[in-house]
Amino acid sequence: MKRIEIIKKAFLVLLVLPFLNTGCKSSSEEDFPSYIDAKKLRIFAREEVSTSFLNNVGEAYEEMFNDNSNIDSTMRSRYLSTSQDEYVYQRVGVDGMANNSNFDSGEPPLPYHGNVTDYIWEKNSADDGQIGEVIEHLLHTVTNVVFYLAYPNDWDYNDSYSAISLAMHEAIDKGIYDVSSYDDLKDDNDLYNKITTQEYAYWLILAEWNYFGITDKSMDGMSGNEEFIIGTPEEIDAQLPLGHQLYKDYVEKVLSIPNKQKIVSLFP
Repeated sequence: MKRIEIIKKAFLVLLVLPFLNTGCKSSSEEDFPSYIDAKKLRIFAREEVSTSFLNNVGEAYEEMFNDNSNIDSTMRSRYLSTSQDEYVYQRVGVDGMANNSNFDSGEPPLPYHGNVTDYIWEKNSADDGQIGEVIEHLLHTVTNVVFYLAYPNDWDYNDSYSAISLAMHEAIDKGIYDVSSYDDLKDDNDLYNKITTQEYAYWLILAEWNYFGITDKSMDGMSGNEEFIIGTPEEIDAQLPLGHQLYKDYVEKVLSIPNKQKIVSLFP
Protein backbone atom coordinates (compact mmCIF):
# COMPACT_ATOMS: atom_id res chain seq x y z
CA MET A 1 0.00 0.00 0.00
CA LYS A 2 1.48 3.32 -1.03
CA ARG A 3 0.90 6.74 0.48
CA ILE A 4 -0.55 8.11 -2.75
CA GLU A 5 -3.43 5.68 -2.21
CA ILE A 6 -3.95 6.97 1.32
CA ILE A 7 -4.18 10.61 0.35
CA LYS A 8 -6.46 9.71 -2.54
CA LYS A 9 -8.87 8.31 0.03
CA ALA A 10 -8.78 11.54 1.99
CA PHE A 11 -9.64 13.64 -1.03
CA LEU A 12 -12.38 11.27 -2.01
CA VAL A 13 -14.05 12.02 1.31
CA LEU A 14 -13.56 15.70 0.60
CA LEU A 15 -15.33 15.28 -2.72
CA VAL A 16 -18.15 13.01 -1.61
CA LEU A 17 -18.95 14.70 1.44
CA PRO A 18 -32.74 -12.06 9.86
CA PHE A 19 -30.28 -10.96 7.24
CA LEU A 20 -31.34 -8.72 4.38
CA ASN A 21 -34.96 -9.38 5.08
CA THR A 22 -35.92 -6.38 3.00
CA GLY A 23 -34.15 -7.69 -0.09
CA CYS A 24 -33.24 -5.28 -2.86
CA LYS A 25 -35.87 -2.62 -3.32
CA SER A 26 -36.43 0.29 -5.59
CA SER A 27 -35.42 3.62 -4.13
CA SER A 28 -37.42 6.77 -4.68
CA GLU A 29 -34.24 8.35 -6.03
CA GLU A 30 -32.44 7.48 -9.25
CA ASP A 31 -29.03 7.87 -7.60
CA PHE A 32 -29.43 4.73 -5.50
CA PRO A 33 -31.95 2.38 -7.11
CA SER A 34 -31.32 -0.47 -4.67
CA TYR A 35 -30.49 -1.00 -1.04
CA ILE A 36 -30.31 -3.59 1.71
CA ASP A 37 -30.57 -3.35 5.48
CA ALA A 38 -28.01 -5.09 7.69
CA LYS A 39 -27.91 -4.67 11.46
CA LYS A 40 -29.78 -1.36 11.38
CA LEU A 41 -27.48 0.04 8.69
CA ARG A 42 -28.96 0.91 5.34
CA ILE A 43 -26.58 0.17 2.49
CA PHE A 44 -27.41 2.03 -0.73
CA ALA A 45 -26.01 0.96 -4.10
CA ARG A 46 -25.53 2.75 -7.39
CA GLU A 47 -27.10 1.18 -10.46
CA GLU A 48 -23.85 -0.39 -11.67
CA VAL A 49 -23.24 -2.38 -8.46
CA SER A 50 -23.91 -6.10 -8.72
CA THR A 51 -26.59 -7.57 -6.47
CA SER A 52 -24.20 -10.25 -5.22
CA PHE A 53 -21.62 -7.67 -4.16
CA LEU A 54 -24.21 -5.56 -2.37
CA ASN A 55 -25.45 -8.61 -0.49
CA ASN A 56 -21.90 -9.65 0.40
CA VAL A 57 -21.13 -6.22 1.83
CA GLY A 58 -24.15 -6.65 4.06
CA GLU A 59 -22.99 -10.10 5.11
CA ALA A 60 -19.53 -8.76 5.92
CA TYR A 61 -21.08 -6.11 8.15
CA GLU A 62 -23.26 -8.68 9.90
CA GLU A 63 -20.19 -10.81 10.50
CA MET A 64 -18.98 -8.03 12.81
CA PHE A 65 -21.99 -8.60 15.07
CA ASN A 66 -21.61 -12.23 16.04
CA ASP A 67 -21.99 -12.92 19.75
CA ASN A 68 -19.05 -13.54 22.04
CA SER A 69 -18.26 -13.24 25.75
CA ASN A 70 -16.84 -9.70 25.41
CA ILE A 71 -20.00 -8.14 24.01
CA ASP A 72 -21.84 -5.68 26.24
CA SER A 73 -25.47 -6.12 25.24
CA THR A 74 -26.44 -2.63 26.45
CA MET A 75 -23.68 -0.95 24.46
CA ARG A 76 -24.43 -2.98 21.36
CA SER A 77 -28.12 -2.14 21.65
CA ARG A 78 -27.25 1.56 21.91
CA TYR A 79 -25.04 1.29 18.85
CA LEU A 80 -27.75 -0.40 16.79
CA SER A 81 -30.52 1.94 17.89
CA THR A 82 -28.34 4.97 17.14
CA SER A 83 -27.59 3.66 13.66
CA GLN A 84 -31.29 3.21 13.01
CA ASP A 85 -32.63 6.34 14.72
CA GLU A 86 -30.00 8.65 13.20
CA TYR A 87 -30.48 7.16 9.71
CA VAL A 88 -26.85 6.19 9.27
CA TYR A 89 -26.12 4.78 5.84
CA GLN A 90 -23.36 3.36 3.67
CA ARG A 91 -22.90 3.96 -0.05
CA VAL A 92 -21.61 1.39 -2.53
CA GLY A 93 -20.40 2.17 -6.04
CA VAL A 94 -18.22 0.71 -8.76
CA ASP A 95 -14.48 1.36 -8.83
CA GLY A 96 -13.57 4.15 -11.24
CA MET A 97 -16.86 6.03 -10.96
CA ALA A 98 -15.30 8.88 -9.00
CA ASN A 99 -12.57 9.35 -11.62
CA ASN A 100 -15.12 10.94 -13.92
CA SER A 101 -14.93 14.72 -13.66
CA ASN A 102 -18.73 14.81 -13.76
CA PHE A 103 -19.11 12.32 -10.91
CA ASP A 104 -21.97 13.14 -8.56
CA SER A 105 -21.80 11.38 -5.20
CA GLY A 106 -25.58 11.17 -5.17
CA GLU A 107 -28.29 11.71 -2.59
CA PRO A 108 -30.35 8.92 -1.02
CA PRO A 109 -34.04 9.45 -0.31
CA LEU A 110 -34.99 11.26 2.87
CA PRO A 111 -34.74 10.87 5.81
CA TYR A 112 -31.23 9.59 4.99
CA HIS A 113 -28.98 12.62 4.81
CA GLY A 114 -25.62 13.56 6.27
CA ASN A 115 -24.79 10.66 8.59
CA VAL A 116 -22.44 8.96 6.17
CA THR A 117 -18.75 8.95 5.37
CA ASP A 118 -17.19 7.40 2.26
CA TYR A 119 -18.02 4.90 -0.49
CA ILE A 120 -17.24 1.21 -0.76
CA TRP A 121 -16.13 0.47 -4.32
CA GLU A 122 -16.83 -2.81 -6.08
CA LYS A 123 -13.51 -3.75 -7.69
CA ASN A 124 -12.97 -5.42 -11.05
CA SER A 125 -11.21 -8.35 -9.39
CA ALA A 126 -10.37 -9.61 -5.91
CA ASP A 127 -6.70 -9.00 -6.70
CA ASP A 128 -7.40 -5.27 -6.41
CA GLY A 129 -7.77 -5.47 -2.62
CA GLN A 130 -11.51 -5.99 -2.34
CA ILE A 131 -11.44 -7.27 1.24
CA GLY A 132 -9.47 -4.25 2.40
CA GLU A 133 -11.81 -1.92 0.55
CA VAL A 134 -14.89 -3.35 2.25
CA ILE A 135 -13.52 -3.70 5.77
CA GLU A 136 -11.91 -0.26 5.75
CA HIS A 137 -14.97 1.68 4.75
CA LEU A 138 -17.37 -0.27 6.92
CA LEU A 139 -15.11 0.54 9.87
CA HIS A 140 -15.06 4.19 8.86
CA THR A 141 -18.84 4.16 9.14
CA VAL A 142 -18.70 2.33 12.47
CA THR A 143 -16.26 4.69 14.16
CA ASN A 144 -16.60 8.02 12.40
CA VAL A 145 -20.38 8.00 12.21
CA VAL A 146 -22.10 5.60 14.63
CA PHE A 147 -19.60 5.71 17.51
CA TYR A 148 -19.40 9.49 17.07
CA LEU A 149 -23.19 9.76 17.40
CA ALA A 150 -23.68 7.10 20.09
CA TYR A 151 -20.74 8.01 22.33
CA PRO A 152 -20.05 11.69 21.66
CA ASN A 153 -17.85 12.37 24.69
CA ASP A 154 -15.19 9.80 23.82
CA TRP A 155 -15.54 9.81 20.02
CA ASP A 156 -15.73 13.55 19.29
CA TYR A 157 -12.89 14.07 16.82
CA ASN A 158 -12.99 17.85 17.32
CA ASP A 159 -12.45 17.59 21.09
CA SER A 160 -8.72 17.43 21.72
CA TYR A 161 -9.38 15.77 25.10
CA SER A 162 -11.72 13.06 23.85
CA ALA A 163 -10.57 9.45 24.13
CA ILE A 164 -10.24 9.09 20.35
CA SER A 165 -8.14 12.27 20.05
CA LEU A 166 -5.86 11.38 22.96
CA ALA A 167 -5.35 7.86 21.65
CA MET A 168 -4.57 9.12 18.16
CA HIS A 169 -2.02 11.64 19.43
CA GLU A 170 -0.39 8.92 21.52
CA ALA A 171 0.26 7.03 18.26
CA ILE A 172 1.45 10.18 16.47
CA ASP A 173 3.77 11.22 19.31
CA LYS A 174 5.35 7.76 19.41
CA GLY A 175 6.02 7.79 15.67
CA ILE A 176 3.61 4.94 15.03
CA TYR A 177 0.97 6.88 13.08
CA ASP A 178 2.23 9.20 10.34
CA VAL A 179 -0.37 11.81 9.40
CA SER A 180 1.87 13.83 7.06
CA SER A 181 -0.05 12.64 3.99
CA TYR A 182 -3.06 14.61 5.25
CA ASP A 183 -1.27 17.95 5.59
CA ASP A 184 -3.14 19.40 2.62
CA LEU A 185 -6.38 19.07 4.62
CA LYS A 186 -5.22 21.30 7.47
CA ASP A 187 -6.95 24.38 6.06
CA ASP A 188 -10.22 22.71 7.05
CA ASN A 189 -9.78 21.82 10.71
CA ASP A 190 -13.02 19.85 10.97
CA LEU A 191 -12.18 17.74 7.92
CA TYR A 192 -8.59 17.22 9.05
CA ASN A 193 -9.68 16.00 12.47
CA LYS A 194 -12.38 13.83 10.96
CA ILE A 195 -10.07 12.12 8.49
CA THR A 196 -7.06 11.62 10.75
CA THR A 197 -9.13 10.11 13.59
CA GLN A 198 -11.11 8.02 11.12
CA GLU A 199 -7.96 6.51 9.66
CA TYR A 200 -6.39 6.05 13.09
CA ALA A 201 -9.41 4.14 14.39
CA TYR A 202 -9.38 1.98 11.28
CA TRP A 203 -5.69 1.09 11.68
CA LEU A 204 -6.15 0.46 15.40
CA ILE A 205 -9.02 -1.97 14.87
CA LEU A 206 -7.28 -3.66 11.95
CA ALA A 207 -4.27 -4.34 14.16
CA GLU A 208 -6.37 -5.50 17.13
CA TRP A 209 -8.15 -7.92 14.79
CA ASN A 210 -4.83 -9.05 13.28
CA TYR A 211 -6.32 -8.16 9.90
CA PHE A 212 -3.40 -6.42 8.20
CA GLY A 213 -2.55 -9.56 6.26
CA ILE A 214 -5.99 -10.49 5.00
CA THR A 215 -6.63 -6.90 3.90
CA ASP A 216 -3.25 -6.64 2.18
CA LYS A 217 -2.28 -3.60 4.24
CA SER A 218 1.10 -4.74 5.58
CA MET A 219 4.36 -3.92 3.84
CA ASP A 220 7.33 -6.25 3.39
CA GLY A 221 9.34 -6.54 6.58
CA MET A 222 6.67 -4.84 8.70
CA SER A 223 3.56 -5.93 10.55
CA GLY A 224 2.06 -2.59 9.54
CA ASN A 225 2.87 -0.08 6.82
CA GLU A 226 4.43 3.33 6.27
CA GLU A 227 1.40 5.16 7.70
CA PHE A 228 0.77 2.89 10.70
CA ILE A 229 3.86 0.87 11.45
CA ILE A 230 2.49 -1.80 13.81
CA GLY A 231 -0.12 -4.35 12.84
CA THR A 232 -0.69 -6.92 15.59
CA PRO A 233 -2.75 -6.91 18.80
CA GLU A 234 0.36 -7.67 20.85
CA GLU A 235 2.09 -4.56 19.51
CA ILE A 236 -0.94 -2.39 20.19
CA ASP A 237 -1.17 -3.69 23.77
CA ALA A 238 2.53 -3.08 24.40
CA GLN A 239 3.00 0.26 22.65
CA LEU A 240 -0.34 2.07 22.58
CA PRO A 241 -2.04 1.72 25.97
CA LEU A 242 -4.57 4.49 25.28
CA GLY A 243 -5.47 3.00 21.94
CA HIS A 244 -5.74 -0.49 23.38
CA GLN A 245 -8.01 0.78 26.16
CA LEU A 246 -10.20 2.61 23.65
CA TYR A 247 -10.54 -0.64 21.72
CA LYS A 248 -11.46 -2.60 24.83
CA ASP A 249 -13.88 0.03 26.12
CA TYR A 250 -15.84 0.35 22.89
CA VAL A 251 -14.93 -1.77 19.88
CA GLU A 252 -14.52 -5.05 21.72
CA LYS A 253 -17.83 -4.54 23.54
CA VAL A 254 -19.83 -3.80 20.39
CA LEU A 255 -18.14 -5.69 17.53
CA SER A 256 -16.82 -9.19 17.03
CA ILE A 257 -13.74 -10.02 14.98
CA PRO A 258 -15.11 -11.22 11.63
CA ASN A 259 -14.29 -14.80 10.78
CA LYS A 260 -11.49 -14.62 8.22
CA GLN A 261 -12.61 -17.67 6.27
CA LYS A 262 -16.09 -16.19 5.97
CA ILE A 263 -14.76 -12.85 4.73
CA VAL A 264 -12.53 -14.55 2.16
CA SER A 265 -15.49 -16.60 0.96
CA LEU A 266 -17.49 -13.41 0.39
CA PHE A 267 -14.71 -11.71 -1.58
CA PRO A 268 -12.60 -14.53 -3.07
